[in-house]
Amino acid sequence: MLTGRYEIRGKLGQGGLGAIYLAYDQMLHREVALKRIISSDAHSSNPETSNQLAKEAGALSALQHPHIVTIFDVGVDQEGPFVVMELLQGKTVDDVVESAIFTWEDFREFALQTQEALIAAQDLNMVHRDLKPTNIMLTWLPSGKFQVKIVDFGLAKYTPKPSLQTTDQTNAVFGSIFFMAPEQFERVELDARTDMYSIGCVYYYALTGLHPFGGDTGPQVMASHLHHQVYPLHEIRPDLPRWVSDWIMWHINRLPEHRPAQARHALEVFLQNAQRSDAEQPSSIHSPAAPAIRPPAPLTSLLKTSPQRILPPERGGRSNIHTGPLITPESTLPLQENTDASSALDSSHSANEHASSSPEHPPKPLPA
Repeated sequence: MLTGRYEIRGKLGQGGLGAIYLAYDQMLHREVALKRIISSDAHSSNPETSNQLAKEAGALSALQHPHIVTIFDVGVDQEGPFVVMELLQGKTVDDVVESAIFTWEDFREFALQTQEALIAAQDLNMVHRDLKPTNIMLTWLPSGKFQVKIVDFGLAKYTPKPSLQTTDQTNAVFGSIFFMAPEQFERVELDARTDMYSIGCVYYYALTGLHPFGGDTGPQVMASHLHHQVYPLHEIRPDLPRWVSDWIMWHINRLPEHRPAQARHALEVFLQNAQRSDAEQPSSIHSPAAPAIRPPAPLTSLLKTSPQRILPPERGGRSNIHTGPLITPESTLPLQENTDASSALDSSHSANEHASSSPEHPPKPLPA
């Protein structure tokens, strides 16, 4: 029993932020999710440090939004700080994509809900820092419609660097690194544009089942981000409205200043284009530069599954409980072979210079 209130009933999982447990709130008579926070502070066993961490994490409870998991309580016991949050029943985006990639209809709703969540966080100057498919849940309403819930918002700042969580002793890749912005590898100050990049990577993954920036090892994935080695989305999903591809590629621009500065702006552009394209189809759209290296087969052959509508799980059990042109296309660097992994960070400066040579194209809605 934690603090005389929370009865631990089982372990639900383990992640980079710590272990998460199914617990029962004896005071309010409800099941909750309880997460232990692994502090990045080497002296986190110090009671003063743990109390300060819990106090700062408690400030996250101010972030109240239908598409962000609600934090009920924070505390500290002999094992350190913990966070109590609402218990979710549903699937992660990762689980959904394993079965089938998103259709345009489902992606449209998914994009709206995630952008609204980011607007709420950015209005409070909060940055997630670790957006990825396993941190975005889909729960289902009685109507059968899904509802997005982003988890672990802001907790990453209190834990080890995500880059330290993403490679094991054999350099096998897992977790956050596929969705990290280039500036996170460069250890510079992060802001809202970091989250915009990460959510763009999630969008790309949701629509293709592929990581936009891939590699077999952590350093290779890092190099792919730093050198912007990515296939344009419209070449993999030509069935989507072209502006959707351009909108997502805008999010994952190599340079932060060429991404959406805020989710509010990104959502405005999305809605303008969606409303206009519902009424008419553009006659022609300017195409971005094609990658220098093309695979022998069409890029659509990279898709492992076909788009399918997202349906609620069968009733009765818990699954993964847890907390003109439409848009002026962004220029991208030519796709290249992965560079030597060991030189990824050393060459990031030259990659910046290369990326900077691409003119900035702010997004534009269809002309009236």
